[in-house]
Parts: sequence; structure tokens; C-alpha cells
Amino acid sequence: MKKVKILISVLFFLLASSVVYAQEGPKIITLAKDQKAPFHGTLLNPAAVAHMVAEKESVENQCKLIKQYTEEREKAKCDLLVNTASVRLETLRLERDSFMEIKNDEIERLSKIALERPNRYNHWWFAGGVATGIITSITIFYAAVKVQEVN
Repeated sequence: MKKVKILISVLFFLLASSVVYAQEGPKIITLAKDQKAPFHGTLLNPAAVAHMVAEKESVENQCKLIKQYTEEREKAKCDLLVNTASVRLETLRLERDSFMEIKNDEIERLSKIALERPNRYNHWWFAGGVATGIITSITIFYAAVKVQEVN
């Protein structure tokens, strides 16, 4: 209970002390000639005030124009990049299609050539096998006879 009272007291003093540091807001008073000013400050004539207001508006307009220019420039850059990428993509698609057409034509051409001249050399393989077998048999027979003569 004692801690709660201390906490409430500290919060009250913190909130009350912030009011003490508050500053006085801006004051605008129109003075007549030879009238005494009610506070210390800078006195501006209407032309000076108009100049300040016009300068503020001018700076705001410049900022708006710079912002608008920057946004449009960045949008133009982005559009350029997107359009460049789109053109590149379309070019690559056309290139791929051309390569695929060339590849398919070459496959078709080679298939026709392969079908016109079939590689049926079975009789040559058979003849080569028979000849190899006969030569091997004769060689083995000759080697066996020579071995018998030596013993």
C-alpha cells in the first residue's frame, strides 16, 4: 500500500512538472503608429509578412515540383527497364523458336537419310565370324602339331 502511494506521488510530480516547462505560444498583435508593444519581439510590416508567406509557399511548391519530377523520372526509368526486359524476352523466345525449328528440321533430315540406307550388314558379320573361327582353328591345330613334334 505504501508503494502505491509513493508511485502515485511520483507520477503526480512528474506530470505537474511538465506544465512548468511549457513555453508561451506565438502572439500576433497589430499595432498602430506610436502604440507601445505589449511584449518583446520582432516587428514586421505587412510587406515582410507577405514576403515570408510567399517564400514559404514558394518553397512548398518547389518541393512539390521536385517530388513530382523525381517520381516521374523514376517511373520512366522503371518503364524503360520493364519494356527493355519485355523486348529481350520476346527476342529470346523468337530465337528459341528458330533454334527448335532448325533442330527439328535436322532431326527429320537425318532420320530420312538413316531410313534410306539401313545398316543391315548381318551377312558380313556372319562371314567375318566364320573366317575368324576357321583361322583360329587352323592356328590351334598347327600349334598342337608343332608341340607334338618337339616332344
